[in-house]
Amino acid sequence: MQHHAIHVIHHRKQRWTATKTFLLCVLISAVGVSLFFVFRGNNGNNTLQTVLVGRGDVVQEVSVTGRIKPVQDINLGFEQMGKITRVLVNIGDKVLPGQALIQLDTSGLSVQLLEAEAGVESQVAKLNELQRGARPEELKIKEAELEKAQKDLTNYYASVYDVLSDSYAKADDAVRSKTDALFTNDDTSMVQPAFSITNSQVQVDLTAGRLLSGQELSAWKSELAVLTSDVPREKFELSLNSAKKHLAIINNFLGTALDAVSNSAGVSLTDITTYKANIAVGRTNVNTAISNISSQEQLISGQKITVAKNEQELALQRAGSSTEQIAGQAASVKQAEAKKQEITVQIEKMTLRSPIEGLITKQDGKPGEIVSPNVSIVSIISQNNLEIEASVPEIDIGLVTIGNPVAVTIDAFQGEMFRGKVSYIDPGETIIDGVVNFKITVVFDIPDLRFKTGLTANLAIETLKKTDVVVVPQFAIVENDEGTFARKIEGISARDVPVKLGIRSREGNIEIVSGLREGDRVVNVGFKPK
Repeated sequence: MQHHAIHVIHHRKQRWTATKTFLLCVLISAVGVSLFFVFRGNNGNNTLQTVLVGRGDVVQEVSVTGRIKPVQDINLGFEQMGKITRVLVNIGDKVLPGQALIQLDTSGLSVQLLEAEAGVESQVAKLNELQRGARPEELKIKEAELEKAQKDLTNYYASVYDVLSDSYAKADDAVRSKTDALFTNDDTSMVQPAFSITNSQVQVDLTAGRLLSGQELSAWKSELAVLTSDVPREKFELSLNSAKKHLAIINNFLGTALDAVSNSAGVSLTDITTYKANIAVGRTNVNTAISNISSQEQLISGQKITVAKNEQELALQRAGSSTEQIAGQAASVKQAEAKKQEITVQIEKMTLRSPIEGLITKQDGKPGEIVSPNVSIVSIISQNNLEIEASVPEIDIGLVTIGNPVAVTIDAFQGEMFRGKVSYIDPGETIIDGVVNFKITVVFDIPDLRFKTGLTANLAIETLKKTDVVVVPQFAIVENDEGTFARKIEGISARDVPVKLGIRSREGNIEIVSGLREGDRVVNVGFKPK
């Protein structure tokens, strides 16, 4: 059967003669028979397709691509300077909330805490004495206790010179005796290593360390020369602190000397063994000196507290107490307790802890290093709490609002669909390849433990949804310079009908606002027959 093309009628008015009318009727009958086969198709040879205008749901979407990233990316550092004593995690470790990561040296604070605890005990004892009142026999006992405490403190101060002298001797022996064989002209400014060192930096550090150690010993000797028994007690305390600094520098030099021997060239195994043994003895003696000085400081500090406590208790016992005194002492107890709590908090802050469950992505701390305040040394990401970050072009961002549902497909999980919603829209623009974009964040409705940071995520953002509206396939719409039309079937013909469009769905349907009604048949002009 021969197929006939459909005539499109644009509301033309024609005048028909009586003769032409008859011929037209014959033609219409023939075309009507042909259209039946054209519109329905016949044996796969149809050239046109028509569709019925129906009703349905239309979802408007914005499609972009993003990447999965952690919801939390936290950088951690200490509030104050300190020396690292322990590193408890490495990059890649999983951590829990509150888990210790890095610890700083708390020895100084620990002494302060002991003092604070003693202070609390002292203040509480005073309060008890005020409330109870003193008896004569108690006064005598307290006076004897104070006398003994003062005598012990005097003896501790008197021992400082001996401790310092012994420490100086150990340090001097370590520098001038135990390492003499490592240098030529060791007591001059022209000091040089006695052998070749393969590491140039170690060689520089060794020479500088020897010169500095000699200077420290000279300065220390001068300090000891003026340290007589009649100097103020504060001078003894300052001398102890200064001695620790001298010893620290010398101990560092000995460590460098050991490195130099390990990196020596042209030295016999026997000599190397001898050098290392001498250095080890020197380091042991220096460490012993440091320990002796610290012990002497603790003895003096503790005894000062004991003396002060006894003095205060005795004064209270002698003076008696009043209601005002008792109230004042109760306040002193609270102050002492607050001081103790403050130091306790400071000690706790010397341990860096994880605030979340996550994964360590950076760890820059090493034992012995000095950290600066407010400098990030550990980074943690929330491994099981992830989100998607994507960029939406300027042309589409006006359609997107917080709360929009999002259909998510992930390249790594083909065939699976995940759901989420828009949680954040960055108000500031980002320029990508010369195009203005705005970053958005999408959170998952249901987290999936399979997700990993960096995975590519394809987002279909549902920006608008209309239900039960008039719809047609997009291929049934003609859009050109003359306007927007649908080719509506009317009898045996079709005519171009202007239509007003609404939203479009990614499935290919378009909302018809006006121009067509449900049940109308239109030509699917974009249909491509096989």
